[in-house]
Amino acid sequence: MADAARSQETKKASVIIVTGFLGAGKTTLLNRILTADHGRRIAVVVNEFGEVGIDHHLLISSDQQVIQMNNGCICCTVRGDLLRSFFELAGHRGKFDTVVIETTGLAEPAPVAQALYADERIRREFTLDGVITVVDAKHIAAQLEESVEASEQIAFADLVVLNKTDLATNDELDRIEQQIGRLNKIAKIYRTRNSELDLDTVFTLQSADIELRLAADQDEHDPDNGHEHGNGHTHHAHHNHLSDIMTVCIVEPGELDGMKLSVWFRSQIAEFGPNLLRMKGILNLRGDPDQFLFQGVRMEFEGRPGRTWSADEKRLNRLVFIGRKLDGEAIAQGFRDCFSSRDGGNGPASASASAKPDPFGRELLEISPQTLEQIRYWMRQNFGFTKQTPIVVKEVPCVKPKCPPIETAIIAVLENEPPRHFKVQRPINEITFDHVYDLIENPMPCC
Repeated sequence: MADAARSQETKKASVIIVTGFLGAGKTTLLNRILTADHGRRIAVVVNEFGEVGIDHHLLISSDQQVIQMNNGCICCTVRGDLLRSFFELAGHRGKFDTVVIETTGLAEPAPVAQALYADERIRREFTLDGVITVVDAKHIAAQLEESVEASEQIAFADLVVLNKTDLATNDELDRIEQQIGRLNKIAKIYRTRNSELDLDTVFTLQSADIELRLAADQDEHDPDNGHEHGNGHTHHAHHNHLSDIMTVCIVEPGELDGMKLSVWFRSQIAEFGPNLLRMKGILNLRGDPDQFLFQGVRMEFEGRPGRTWSADEKRLNRLVFIGRKLDGEAIAQGFRDCFSSRDGGNGPASASASAKPDPFGRELLEISPQTLEQIRYWMRQNFGFTKQTPIVVKEVPCVKPKCPPIETAIIAVLENEPPRHFKVQRPINEITFDHVYDLIENPMPCC
């Protein structure tokens, strides 16, 4: 079922954030996206200070959907406009499949990404594919000395476009890449002139899986920059003396206790709060045939079922935390404490383990097929879903401080439409008709 939900996830409009310091070449890259023959239908949200934005003649000739906001920074003073822009775009959903947001050169990307989590209607229609940061090779060293925003833009990136390479020597470019690597361990770096970039790289940000990037990171591990731990665990804490931005990567096998994981995530968000710029990963919950995927932007967190683990696949937990003044060793130890006590995170389950172990470590738990079918029946009854509509019902960890540690994700996989997402803040066995009925008014409740 999770595989079906994952395949339907592509029906959401993908969102790509293009950021970078003033004059780095963001607009040049955006113009290439708008005019290239790539087969994508692009909607654009652009923002500049003043009345003059990007080349209007180019935008008009591109025949793309454009929303331009000229009255302030997209990530702060006009964030409400950004939300309204998404609502407006949702009304024209059939006209595009990708949204590109160009921020101002002084913007931090985190609040822009957070806007995607601000409303259930937005989450249902849009999904964040990634963040591209354009870097000016000539000026970035000085910008990093003078601007916190320049550092955050790099730390937040999934892909860094090192632009204007003709204005720097090869030795200078190598030093810049080392600086970028200290701020962001996992972002891919492409050297360009005039933002000339293979656009397949832009449109496949999400498929450039975190697994591959962390696997490469593990292979290239330098013991001078991190610490090796047993059982396949790799931890990096790269420190920049100017901004204190660090990348902590964890790659470790083992089955996780969902209850412990929920409590641990809450503790990380409470302790580091706004200093946590981004976190994302793929986790292996005990007894769960599907991956658990998560990504977070500061205080916002989104977790959902992923694809089914392959039979011959090594079930590695892979996590990345990017932020300021993170305690990498404490994060790594806290994560290790989340492994299921039944196997210690490393070995086979004990003989006392049930045939279908509970991901949350509960004893003698049984969720009957009849209970799942009852919930699906209530969903069809209240929302008019047909009998042929697959409905995924799955318990997942919840990490919001005031929410219960276990909640139930319900996903209706619709034909030719984005999947409908619902959340009940109860374990499956506690869900009643009233809980499902309440979803009509509030599909994604949160404490």
